[in-house]
Amino acid sequence: MKSSKYILVAILLLAGSIAVQAQYIAMNTGVAQKNEALIKKNNALTVSTANGRTVVAFFNALLNARDVAFLKTVITPDIHFRNSLGATVEGIDGLVQMMGKMDNNFAGFRIDITEVVSEGDAVFLKANFSGTHSSAFLAPAATGKPFTVPGFARFTLRDGKVAEGFAVADFYQITKQIQ
Repeated sequence: MKSSKYILVAILLLAGSIAVQAQYIAMNTGVAQKNEALIKKNNALTVSTANGRTVVAFFNALLNARDVAFLKTVITPDIHFRNSLGATVEGIDGLVQMMGKMDNNFAGFRIDITEVVSEGDAVFLKANFSGTHSSAFLAPAATGKPFTVPGFARFTLRDGKVAEGFAVADFYQITKQIQ
């Protein structure tokens, strides 16, 4: 009887650590603190699978928190991620470089996830991407105008970690909104 109690406690502890790892809750960057309400909203979505929760945590850490340390826990070392412009980056260094470019072009770039569908190792999501136009990208000069556009993403996970991603935002609508 005593050993079954310890087994139950071990199972509960393990389940608790998995749940924590499947959500981004750290709020340990300035960007995360600024976007805390949005991160909590994304975390509150009803997501039926661990892989789906991992993808929500990935996007919260990448776009809403810029938390590189956490990202390393939810991606494979050889991750491939393709953005709307057709650029593919590899590994954590590629993701960090991509985010630097996004931050330069679109101040405060973030994601508001609206739907997550997952089956096996595949996860799809719909979202709204927002930011402020802050460079000569897509226009002759920075306009300082905010935008919010729809988009979607598809992910493949391997061993519970993001191995591949492809995100598409409606850049045509960005150009219309920043004029």
